[in-house]
Amino acid sequence: MNLSISFPSFQSKEFQKYTAGNFFAMNGLWINRVIIGWLGWELTNLASWVGFLSFLLFAPTIFAGPIFGVIVDRVDIKKFAIYTQSIISATVLFLWVLYFFNLLNIINLCMIALVIGIFTSADRITRHTLVPRIIDKKNLVNALAVHGINFNTARLLGPALAGLLIQLTTFSFTIFINFLCLLAMPIALITIKVAEKDSEKKERKNIFSEFLDGAKFAISHNVILEACAITALFSLFARGAIEILPAIAGGVFNAGPEGLGQMMATAGAGALVAAIFIAMRRSKDQERGIPFRVYFSSFLGLLAVIILGISSNWYLALIAIFIMGFCMTINGIDLQAVVQLELNDTYRGRVMSLWILLVIGLAAISSILMGAFGDILGIENTLISFSILGIISLITLLLSLKKNY
Repeated sequence: MNLSISFPSFQSKEFQKYTAGNFFAMNGLWINRVIIGWLGWELTNLASWVGFLSFLLFAPTIFAGPIFGVIVDRVDIKKFAIYTQSIISATVLFLWVLYFFNLLNIINLCMIALVIGIFTSADRITRHTLVPRIIDKKNLVNALAVHGINFNTARLLGPALAGLLIQLTTFSFTIFINFLCLLAMPIALITIKVAEKDSEKKERKNIFSEFLDGAKFAISHNVILEACAITALFSLFARGAIEILPAIAGGVFNAGPEGLGQMMATAGAGALVAAIFIAMRRSKDQERGIPFRVYFSSFLGLLAVIILGISSNWYLALIAIFIMGFCMTINGIDLQAVVQLELNDTYRGRVMSLWILLVIGLAAISSILMGAFGDILGIENTLISFSILGIISLITLLLSLKKNY
């Protein structure tokens, strides 16, 4: 198969190098999640510490993301990407040193998780800003889909590889391999050529004012506003269901860790199929504005949440989870592409940080709400209720937005 035909973004040598480095980096991040979580359990035998470590890895995206969005719009994006990736790598190397010399405790592990969380939040925004600067705009959707393939392949391979390394070698060796995987990205970035910004120079303000300028730009732009609104609703009413799969596996199906693994793998498989589907589309399919498949995938994903809620059959539940993973990725990649295609580099970092905040922040809030209501109403009733509210909200949003066009 000729990659340049099926995946036109690979016509760019810079994107080839970026994708190679990113493949190792993505696997490294998933391996790191397993390492941090298991070390937390090994040091404390308390689930609360494991949950707190997970919070430290993700919370900085909510709180620091908008700040990094402003910074990315100000600085040399290539240098910033190299710095952030290098700091993540160095932090994992420091973790290896502490573990190797038996100096690791739960406090310094929390500090390490927080540093990784902060600079991973910067990296998320950097990647969304960097890719449009190393790829032709006509191949942007394909490039985003390839990135989705990378992410979801790592989502399947990374945890499995971590478990295999821990089982066959030592924990110390696994941490060092994690460091080497993460180091691949800053090395690749050094060799990549990045296009100049296509933005006009503006008077610099304080960080909060500049973030507000980016938010005002997004709100005043009809297409970006609609894309962000759909993203917000889908994250709030659907994505949280994926985050509470442990409760669904154990509380509804009594399936145990193996069942949870099957559910997570099924969601990852659906996401991977969706990313491949988008990547295989020809570049002529790259339309401006929000395509019909986004609306369709949003409704289908919400319906799949209802199916998961009413299902007592294990295999029907897995089918629903596969559809959810598929629709979330179609929704995520297409809406990200919609926003990216409407931006120039003046506001790209700030607007993309806002979009990431909606995806990750509202998914985190959704998981907390679904978990809380699940304890009160039951998990099945909670899934059904959230999905129905999501469908009603989405219909209301679309009707109100169309009136304003």
